[in-house]
Amino acid sequence: MADNKLVLNIDINTLVRDAFYAIPDFTDESGRHLGGVYGALFKIVNELKSGGFETLEFGAFDADQAFVADQVLHFKEIWQETAGSLGISENMTNGPVPVSEALVEILQNRLSVLAGGAAGKAAPVFNCRIRSTSDLNEVEELFGKALEYGEKKADNYVAFYVLFDTPVGNAKGKDRKVIGVALCFDEGEAVFIKAENFITADYLGGKLSALSQKVSLVTFDAKQSYRIFEPYEIKTRTTGYEFGDPDRDDIISAKDTSYEREPRLFDVLIGAYILNPIKNDYEPWDVAREYLKLNLEKRADLFGKGSLFEADEKKVSEYAGKVAYVCLLAAPVIYKKLARTSMLNLFYNMEMPLSYILFAMEKEGIIARDDELKAYGDKLAERIAELEKSIYELADCEFNINSPKQLGEILFERLGLPAEKKTKSGYSTAADVLEKLAPEHKIVADILEYRGLAKLKSTYADGLAEFIEADGRIHTSFNQTITATGRISSTEPNLQNIPMRTELGRLIRKVFVPKDGYVFADADYSQIELRILAHMSRDQGLISAYHEGEDIHRITASKVFHVPFENVTPLQRRNAKAVNFGIVYGISSFGLSQDLSISVGEAKDYMEKYFETYPGVKAYQSKVISDAKEKGYSVTMYGRRRPIPELKAGNFNLRQFGERVAMNAPIQGSAADIMKIAMINVFFALKRENLKSRLILQIHDELVIETAPDEVEKVTALLTGEMEKAASLKVPLEAECHTGSDWYEAK
Repeated sequence: MADNKLVLNIDINTLVRDAFYAIPDFTDESGRHLGGVYGALFKIVNELKSGGFETLEFGAFDADQAFVADQVLHFKEIWQETAGSLGISENMTNGPVPVSEALVEILQNRLSVLAGGAAGKAAPVFNCRIRSTSDLNEVEELFGKALEYGEKKADNYVAFYVLFDTPVGNAKGKDRKVIGVALCFDEGEAVFIKAENFITADYLGGKLSALSQKVSLVTFDAKQSYRIFEPYEIKTRTTGYEFGDPDRDDIISAKDTSYEREPRLFDVLIGAYILNPIKNDYEPWDVAREYLKLNLEKRADLFGKGSLFEADEKKVSEYAGKVAYVCLLAAPVIYKKLARTSMLNLFYNMEMPLSYILFAMEKEGIIARDDELKAYGDKLAERIAELEKSIYELADCEFNINSPKQLGEILFERLGLPAEKKTKSGYSTAADVLEKLAPEHKIVADILEYRGLAKLKSTYADGLAEFIEADGRIHTSFNQTITATGRISSTEPNLQNIPMRTELGRLIRKVFVPKDGYVFADADYSQIELRILAHMSRDQGLISAYHEGEDIHRITASKVFHVPFENVTPLQRRNAKAVNFGIVYGISSFGLSQDLSISVGEAKDYMEKYFETYPGVKAYQSKVISDAKEKGYSVTMYGRRRPIPELKAGNFNLRQFGERVAMNAPIQGSAADIMKIAMINVFFALKRENLKSRLILQIHDELVIETAPDEVEKVTALLTGEMEKAASLKVPLEAECHTGSDWYEAK
């Protein structure tokens, strides 16, 4: 701003940029960022209010930072509207413009609108009448009207919400009873249809399935609703994910754009998650508040943990009706935001079909033999008892091994092992501390093994038994709206944490078996994230190393340590492997030194040699950090965005964390996207071939199919082939498949 008190001269590009990075950002309902616009306007209004300025003048509205440019454009739109309302000609909008009370008042009003707090603006309320019915004729008429309304246009949404009795989260009995279905396609009314008498869950599911053929349905958490209905687009589908242009350098999209003109199911939960994946979780009340500014009461606050069959009927119907109403109003808002952020293709062609596939996998489940589980637990208990005895003998006394305080006193006072600084709570006995001490004394190695086995016993040998249902299977829940990178997670129980590091840990997989006569076909990707790094970095050395078809870690060791390939030692290969995978995760020299138990200087030297060998990787990392700082998010090969607010943090360590996220998120997120494409392709290939075999598990980079005996050859070829064709990279994707009579043997 100029020092001349008569003229307020604004460099709007700098002002918007500085404001954006100085204050917490926020967006409007379409996802447009407002932080920089609001901050700049706030400062201008306050400068004008301070008095002394006769004219206001702007420089060029031409920011060169992409992320800020949109906000500068937004500010320009606001200013041109303001100038227009004051009768200022278009060629005078840059100034000098006379300062007046009217100008300040208009700008102040604009500021209030941006803040969402314009004077006299009423708080949003549920302007929707909610009623319930169980009259069959009335329900038939209601579905008829919904069909008539929805057929008119593809974006005429018909919202529904299936209300189940048992809350999501029960370990057993996941076949929850249906209370009813709320239907809403008129902003003025929502109807709750009670499931009673002739109106059964099957009847309601059939009606929804029929609607989905010609109407764009919308709901919250579609995966739960699949318990009663199958969408038309899934029922009739046999094709996988078809790429539009796999050789594009920016966003790779699916060929199918029929969602722009044909009815499709829309899940507001998945849409909200894609738009903001760093939020811990979404519930209907979160969507209501965030996208509609509506206050929806939480289910637990209304009904507690009791059965909904015993709850007040009016409350039940109002709750379900309001959720359907929220879905109806939120869908177009979320749709526009997905379109604006170029993630509609990701939503419709990857996440929506995946939601049904995850449901089908949950429904199938996996057999867990409780007798084997008990035998495994007994085996662990025997070894734990041996370790306990050994630890007491080495300590020359008995104590509570599970007490960090008592353990610290034994190790660092009684036995005199070197300790980190003692705090008020005592000595640290964390795993990383003990691992460094393991070579010093046998008791430490025994304690580490004891801890590992104790966790195995409580979490798996004892814990898994609680999840075996009446059909002898464990039906885990696969979550697609939890992780920030897009990876699928598993809960109740978490089957993705089944141990692999120790032989005794791996033995837990013997508990999991296919049904009689069947086998498991288990395939996993080889070094998928490292291959994606080679592809995204375009580093010719790394790409060539993969095309040579040799051991990538040995090749890297040979190049980094300047020794012939055949002379690489096991230690050099191990160090190169740690660097290879560490680089993917944006590891620091300190982190690498901890992993390899070497000095920070040595670790730094390894990393420098690595970047000299693969310079394209360093250039790639610098670019993705720079792009994320400018845009506020990272992006995968398929357009999935991961916001990184830490890059704007005042705290240095948080910013450093943000940079590591910026380096890793595009790679980890792309790996997640490729796995999802593989799952879609495998699922529909099994369906297309009319096979009896079923996809039942996804564990990180691994897929498991319960395979019919006469389909083994076909399934193993199909599984490997579809996984390797899930992406077209500059290096080959490789998947290796094994079969076995239990999960241990197949892995």
